[in-house]
Amino acid sequence: MNKSVEQKMGEMLEVFNSFPNCRIEPNEGDRLMITSNQPVPWSGAEPSTKIGYITPHKASLALYIDFPHDYLDADRVEEVINPERTLMYYEPGAKTSNVKSWWRFRTDEKFDSIHMVLRKTELDLYDFKREDWIELMKEITDVHQ
Repeated sequence: MNKSVEQKMGEMLEVFNSFPNCRIEPNEGDRLMITSNQPVPWSGAEPSTKIGYITPHKASLALYIDFPHDYLDADRVEEVINPERTLMYYEPGAKTSNVKSWWRFRTDEKFDSIHMVLRKTELDLYDFKREDWIELMKEITDVHQ
């Protein structure tokens, strides 16, 4: 994991650790699980409190986070997740890039999710301390209460 990934993961963790309704737990390898203090409203999550994952890689950082179906509008999510329009959008199920930064909004009858992978320039420039990004993540973690 390079210094940029470490720094940006620290910023992301600072945001999630500031929320009273979730916690970060070690998972597999360097992967971290975002968990709710209460079971999530959909069935099948393992463990039942799992909201998502933060996954650092050698030169990228990934976020995967779930929330109730139809809770958030995809256009609103895009405004917050991709404000500079520098991330490629991939439809659910489409093969993603191993080189470029990207994101997707997946919707399911039980829950929806945001998945984003930031690499190189986009990772260096991404601001996890933006008020709108913090508010969106807070809204997602609060919904499980």
